[in-house]
Amino acid sequence: MVESVRRGLLGLSLLALTAGLAGQVQAAPAPSAQAPSAQPPVVAVRTPKGPLKDALLALGRQTGVQIIFTSRAVEGRQAPALDGAFSVEAALARLLAGSDLEAQRAGPSVLVIRPRPGLTPTSAIASPPDLLASPGPDFMAAAPPVQASDDATMLSEVVVGSRIRGVKDRASPVVVLGREEIDRAGYASVAEALTSLPQASGASASEDSLATGADSNFNNTLRGTGVDLRGLGADATLVLFNGKRMAGAGLYGDFSDISSVPYAAVGRVEVLLDGASALYGSDAVGGVVDIRLRTDLDGGETRLSAGTATQGGYGRSLASQAFGRTWSGGHVLAAYEYTQSDALHGLDRPYTGNADLRSLGGADRRSVTASQPANILRLNAAGAYVSTYAVPAGQNGVGLRPGDFILGTVNAQNQKAAYDVIPRSSRHSAVVSVAQSAGPVELSGDFRFAHRQIFARNVAPTTTLILTAANPYYVSPTGQASERIAYSFLNERGGVKNWGTSESLGAALGAKTKLGADWTADLSGTYAQELGISRTRGQINTTRLSEAAGLAPDNPLTSFSAARDGFFNPYVGAGYSNPAAVLDFILSGWDLTKTRSQFKSANLDFEGPLLRLPGGTLRLAVGGQVRREAVRTGGARLLSGSTAVEKAATRFSREVRAVYAELNAPLVGPDNALPGVERLELSLAGRIEDYDDTGSTQNPKVGLIWAPSTSLTFKASYGTSFRAPSLYELHLPYTITPIPVTYQGGLLPALVYQGGNPDLKPETAASWTAGLSYRPAAAPDLTVGLNVYRTVFKNRVGQPVVINQALTPDEYAAFRTRVSPATNPADRAKVLAVIADPNASGTSAYDIDTYGAIIDAREVNTGRLEVEGLDATAAYKTTLRGHPLVLNASLSWLTRYRRKLTPTSARTELAGQAGYPADLRGRVSATWSRGPVSVTTGLNHVGDSYADTGRRIHPWTTFDLQGRWQGTILAVDGLAMTLNVQNLFDQDPPFYDNPLAVGYDPVNADPLGRVVSLTLTKAW
Repeated sequence: MVESVRRGLLGLSLLALTAGLAGQVQAAPAPSAQAPSAQPPVVAVRTPKGPLKDALLALGRQTGVQIIFTSRAVEGRQAPALDGAFSVEAALARLLAGSDLEAQRAGPSVLVIRPRPGLTPTSAIASPPDLLASPGPDFMAAAPPVQASDDATMLSEVVVGSRIRGVKDRASPVVVLGREEIDRAGYASVAEALTSLPQASGASASEDSLATGADSNFNNTLRGTGVDLRGLGADATLVLFNGKRMAGAGLYGDFSDISSVPYAAVGRVEVLLDGASALYGSDAVGGVVDIRLRTDLDGGETRLSAGTATQGGYGRSLASQAFGRTWSGGHVLAAYEYTQSDALHGLDRPYTGNADLRSLGGADRRSVTASQPANILRLNAAGAYVSTYAVPAGQNGVGLRPGDFILGTVNAQNQKAAYDVIPRSSRHSAVVSVAQSAGPVELSGDFRFAHRQIFARNVAPTTTLILTAANPYYVSPTGQASERIAYSFLNERGGVKNWGTSESLGAALGAKTKLGADWTADLSGTYAQELGISRTRGQINTTRLSEAAGLAPDNPLTSFSAARDGFFNPYVGAGYSNPAAVLDFILSGWDLTKTRSQFKSANLDFEGPLLRLPGGTLRLAVGGQVRREAVRTGGARLLSGSTAVEKAATRFSREVRAVYAELNAPLVGPDNALPGVERLELSLAGRIEDYDDTGSTQNPKVGLIWAPSTSLTFKASYGTSFRAPSLYELHLPYTITPIPVTYQGGLLPALVYQGGNPDLKPETAASWTAGLSYRPAAAPDLTVGLNVYRTVFKNRVGQPVVINQALTPDEYAAFRTRVSPATNPADRAKVLAVIADPNASGTSAYDIDTYGAIIDAREVNTGRLEVEGLDATAAYKTTLRGHPLVLNASLSWLTRYRRKLTPTSARTELAGQAGYPADLRGRVSATWSRGPVSVTTGLNHVGDSYADTGRRIHPWTTFDLQGRWQGTILAVDGLAMTLNVQNLFDQDPPFYDNPLAVGYDPVNADPLGRVVSLTLTKAW
């Protein structure tokens, strides 16, 4: 039954979209200036009481008519609420009743708001021909959607991608997510909406990335959420908050945590899908995300929401309150939001809580080294430690004899039994924003604060212990004087407990003034800070482990005595445990890490016209910036010894100076249009940025827009971008630690270099995009868009080596040195030199002669990444049974994701490979409205992919369903109730035999399953 319904919804969505694009479903005709006698179409209209600007924008979206006005014309004006069936003319008559404004038709689907005849046009826009020829900087249009994505509506007030006022659109592709679109798609936060874009990838900056291994560098310790456009990395997507940079999050401070932004304060989100360092500087390689605040809230809004995963193990709730006021020349916004979510334990899903994946069609990936009962390790012929004898099960570890051990037996343990995929979290966040015009000067200020706490269980502590007869339980299967035993504390104490706190702070002040001749100057200052504190408990204290195991004498500084309280017994079998006093003593280790990232900047920008061209006004924007970036680290740990040790405090900072210029030249416009050239517009931009630690970069960009007709527009852009190395990547001191690395069926001890590199240079990229948009005159409610892109990313900064795989793939050969110190004196000298390095620690864990490799996993400039793809969008507005139906589709096809790890390694195609961005992602949706009720269905699709073994991973298709009632509910006005179901048919992620022992691909899927939520919103 469920499968039949699922297939029916899929067929209905695709059929409706196909029919709409083919024009077989006819929309109600727009009122025509040539046919005044035609009956105006009547549609369902629902606009809120409040600012006239807000009502006109809503009316334009709901009727599909272009309603053109200026901000000045509607400034400070209020409008009554509408809720019923109206023609657009009737609706406008009610909205404008009692004012000095009227609506005048300027085209079949265009209405202009202007003063009534005889009134002085002090705040009105020009007549329709003048307006359409040269829109002013405060030009606005309440327009139907023209960007074909259920979650993306192009608006004329787009800011991102240009610093020039009045530019109607950009040569680069831009997607805008409005509040209405985010709500209709059922997303609970800005983070959820952005990471669901077909052009975005999950990758390393998501809540589950640390637990699942997608964050291979363990950077995202506080489980923040970043934006990764085009799969270029969260550190290659620049995130702005109301036009200003945010401080960096994560251990390296190299991505922006968008989960800290309260949705209650967000008006829209603009996404530039193109490199933009020519305007914004570092990090804008994959694109730019600008989270814009609400400016038109006049009253209050209360929102309560609760949701739960029907498979269990996860729930979330939200409460928010926003207040706003608009007046002539200013506005204020204050918003507070509280969110809480439950942890998703590994055991809550069969594919995340059992490392034995055989029941799902995969391999048994349980740990065959550290376990309980333990394993005794011996060196194999390749010099790697392998489990050779298993401690017998079903016994208490007392009185074992050598004959009780059987050669070749192995204990396997489910290491995934006690960790959390997603942490438990709670967040308080607040925003205050104010703006006021005072004569020719407009003053503004924004303040943002967020406090987030998490708790999660990490994997259980394990140890490899060299035991001797000093331990009363010691026994060797072959009578050796010592044995290396791999032991897990999973059954006795579960996972290591991790508490985390992150605080995000941002403040910006600005003053914009008119200089005359339509020029403006904008002076602003920004401060941002990200504080992270991570605490872990239940870790092994190696000194106390040795003492409890009898390998070291009792320490008089502690209250523990092995002779009195008991020796640690690593031979206990399943169902048995060491005494609580012994476990408390051994697992008393803890770690505290503190990080602080700060950002300060001063900006001065000028913008205005240069001269009048035949096609319009040539405009210029120039400006400069001085900013300071700083990071600090500190903390303490007790992982050995009897007293805590302060971590060496680090402080890094740098100064950056930048200048930029942008030119917009409308060469052909309405006044000089030619056959085949209705519009021709050229844009040029360039930025010089100087870092006091890595040098200077120069990045240009050029864009071209050509419209051969009013229905068809072509766009193209080319530019270069860069990402400066983070301060951690540059200055973090290197360390050398012993790590057992997988090799020849066992674990080979290796000495591993990790840390920063002061010789790093900025990453560089060259990008181009080319696309078209088509909106036929015969069917103005249809819009089709197509965009192709290519980015070549060079000199990438990173740790190219996956340490646990460092000894196998050829591409890692440049980063490893195989050694045999037992047989080669030169190799022995190399190992001794590394061990003698002051930055080396813990090297006594293995005998010198057992080290088999030296691995360099420090940050380096290496590698090249080529990314190519295609984005396709379509939108159609029609009616069904006389009521509005909106169809949307968005698809992103990644045709190339080719990596060259080092200058000498081969190029590897990774598009469509597990662990990398999917080569196909798309969304199709349909929204039908009838009076106060609307229903939205959405289909999400992730294409199939392949494991590195060649095994196919099936595609993943999920459905979303939302029902919304807005208006008067139970005699309460201004109330909206939304029931949302994400992943309606509870489709698990397609199975992936992940070497990291989770049965899905965390880069391209999530483990939540069906989530049902109810949201109540009250406007005051």
